Amino acid sequence: MTTRTAIIVGLAIYASLISFLSVFIASRVREADDYLIAGRRIPFWILTGSIVGTCVGTGATIGASGLAFQHGWAGSAYPMSLGLGVLVTGLLFASMRRYNFMTLGEEIACYYGKNRAVVEFSNISLFLSQLGWLTVQIMGGGAVLNAILGLGPKLSIIVAGVIIAVLCIPGGLRAVIYVAFLQGILLIVGFGSLAKVALMSVGGLSGLRASSPSVYFSFLGIKSLGWLQLAGLIIVLVLGIVAEPGRRLSVYGAKSESVGRWSMLLAGSAVVLFSATIGIAGMYVLKLNPGLLRPDLALPWLILNALPPWLAALLTVVISSAIFSSASGSASAIGSFFVRHIYHSVTHRYPKHPVAATRFGLVGAFVLSTSVALRASDIVGFVMNFLPLTATGLAIVILFGRFWKRSNWQGAMAALVVTPVVALLLMLFRSNAGLLRVPILPAAAAGVMVQVAVSLLTPASDHSFEEVAEAMKDERQAIEGESVRAGSEGMTGSIGSGLG
Repeated sequence: MTTRTAIIVGLAIYASLISFLSVFIASRVREADDYLIAGRRIPFWILTGSIVGTCVGTGATIGASGLAFQHGWAGSAYPMSLGLGVLVTGLLFASMRRYNFMTLGEEIACYYGKNRAVVEFSNISLFLSQLGWLTVQIMGGGAVLNAILGLGPKLSIIVAGVIIAVLCIPGGLRAVIYVAFLQGILLIVGFGSLAKVALMSVGGLSGLRASSPSVYFSFLGIKSLGWLQLAGLIIVLVLGIVAEPGRRLSVYGAKSESVGRWSMLLAGSAVVLFSATIGIAGMYVLKLNPGLLRPDLALPWLILNALPPWLAALLTVVISSAIFSSASGSASAIGSFFVRHIYHSVTHRYPKHPVAATRFGLVGAFVLSTSVALRASDIVGFVMNFLPLTATGLAIVILFGRFWKRSNWQGAMAALVVTPVVALLLMLFRSNAGLLRVPILPAAAAGVMVQVAVSLLTPASDHSFEEVAEAMKDERQAIEGESVRAGSEGMTGSIGSGLG
């Protein structure tokens, strides 16, 4: 059996399995909270595996292996930063599970007294950030299809968008969780096998070092990529995870607060360990084909040209599953935001049929993300550009709201406006002078400074977090119905319980 045939057979089997699972779970969805938040009953091991699966997607596989091809261990910094972001989120924000939130927008509203300006601005930014992440996954799916089937870059992106939409939309978060759990297992097995084959082929890490430029083996490739670029990559990804609605959705859907916390900590640690395999893969391609013109094609080239058919098929399934799981996580967050915030902002009411409205909104989201993917080129570059515009200011606002009681809505609005404006100006007027080369660093610094300054110059907030959280219950019930009350009652006895 040829490599391409093995890949097609593997993808066909996997697609059939996932389609059956998605349709089966969709047929069992009865309430809006089942579709949007998985009934807030996700157990420990399923949640842990699903967080790994949704965290490692296009950027952490295809994009990061291309970065490793160019800069060695710097490629590992990409998934490692995602893992660190998950660890930070688990440590600092797992306690948010006790409030039965549906979206990160609700959490932000509680930090700032439900101020309308902050709420509307942050909700739009959060919605756009998830559209950006969905775009990244569609780009990755297109790269895989183009490399394997040769459909051409644009047609591959369109086909990838359609396939991911068909698999994502029917089952909601409940389907996402179980598919992502399967992906987490496949991820460890597939890339673990790749690392073993690669190291055996080159004579271990010493052989890999001998075949790579010396700067590639500096700490996280800092001598190759440069400390500013490396710092910018780490900061933008860690802050991106802190402000990512999909990660909060994992916390909100956990069976209990302790399940949410320990699942995030274990999953984050697993992703940090996994990051080493990406660096190995990228540098292995450099040894085999140093003349490769497009770094983003490093992993697809390796699969098609250098691996035994069984491993090529397994890795293709793993990468496809990674893309699907991450896209599904983004789609779930988009759906929750659409029905909870966007729909209400436009119509001034909540939908009578939340699941149908969410599915309709997701169709539009996939059309928009696919259109943007057709115009984008470099995956890592796209991430580095859109995250400072959408997620960095949000992360600053969230962290200050959570840990600085003097922070108020005026300071939050200042940070939400200034951070993306500074980032955008630095992108438009590129400079090679010091920190200005990496927009995320001065943009984040500007956001922190204005939030502190404006908060100190204006009155303190007169609304407590708990007061706003309590007032939001009726709004959620308009969407979730009776099921939310049952979930709230069950939650009373679950906080502080075991790992479930």
